[in-house]
Amino acid sequence: MKYAKIELERDDVHKRFGGGIPYGSIIHIEGEESSGKSILSQRLSYGFLQNSYSLSYISTQSTTTEFVKQMTSLKYMINKKLLNGNLLYIPVYPLISDNTQKDDFIKKSMTTRAFYEKDIIIFDSLSTLISNDASEVQVGDLMSFLKRIASMNKIIVYTINPKELSDQVVTMLRTAATMVIKTETFSFGGNLKNSAKIVKYNMAAGPFQKVMVFRVDPGLGIAVEISSVA
Repeated sequence: MKYAKIELERDDVHKRFGGGIPYGSIIHIEGEESSGKSILSQRLSYGFLQNSYSLSYISTQSTTTEFVKQMTSLKYMINKKLLNGNLLYIPVYPLISDNTQKDDFIKKSMTTRAFYEKDIIIFDSLSTLISNDASEVQVGDLMSFLKRIASMNKIIVYTINPKELSDQVVTMLRTAATMVIKTETFSFGGNLKNSAKIVKYNMAAGPFQKVMVFRVDPGLGIAVEISSVA
C-alpha cells in the first residue's frame, strides 16, 4: 500500500491522520455550514501540494482571486503552484449563482477529463454541485466513476452539507467513501472550537486520532489543540 504525505512543519495533522493518506482513497468530509469543511479541505490541499503532488480543486465557495487571498491569509502560499500548473483551481461559483437552474453537473463532472489528470481531486462542496440532480441512480453512477478514478493511484476528497441532500443520497456517499470525517463547531471554555471526527478510515497507515480539535489562526492555518469534546 502506498501513502501520500500531507506533512507540514507547522502542525501535526499528518500524524493525526495516521501518517499518510492511502492512494485510492475517497475522503468524505461532512458537516453543516461553517463547521470547518472548507478549511480542512484547504489544509489537506496545501499539504498535498507541499509534498509534491499535483491537485485539482473544484470550488463552489470562491473565485480564483478569493481563494488565493484566503490561502495567503493562512500562509498557505499557492501562487507558484498555480503558475507552474501543479494546482488547477476551477471555480464554479458563477455556475451555481446563475438564476438558471443547473441540473447536469453529475454528467459534466464525469466527462470533464481535466478534473482527473492531477494526483488529487477535491470537490468543495459536492453537495452544492449535485443538489439539483442528485437522484440515487445518478449519484450511484458518480460514485462508481469516482471509485474507478481513485483506483488509478488517485485520491479524491469531497465535502458535503447533509442538509442539501436526501438522507438516502448522504448514506450512499458515506458508504462509497473509504474515509468519512464529520466536522462540527462546539463551545469549550467559553470559546467556539472546530472538531473533525473520523468515523471511518479504511487502510490507515498507522494509528490515527479519531477526534481532532482545532482552531483557525490567521498566518498559521489550522492549529490542532489538546482539548476535550463536550
